[in-house]
Amino acid sequence: MLRLKMVVNTVARYANSAGEIESEEITMSAVTSSQEGAANKLWAKWTPCGQLKFTVNNPSALGKVLPGQFLYVDLTLTDKDSL
Repeated sequence: MLRLKMVVNTVARYANSAGEIESEEITMSAVTSSQEGAANKLWAKWTPCGQLKFTVNNPSALGKVLPGQFLYVDLTLTDKDSL
């Protein structure tokens, strides 16, 4: 497993013709810090840069991720047919 520490930069919400939010596009980037001794500086040493952009359209997941939040993203190997 590989763990990334990321910060949410933007959450763009998209509505249908009735005005109901039906999806969100979330953009995140790897955390960084230039402050000596800061935990995020240590993370930035091992994952110095990166971006992740994805769309969520599960109604129960909408509104759960907010700009400015810090999140771990875990990458776990799987095969192509797994759910």
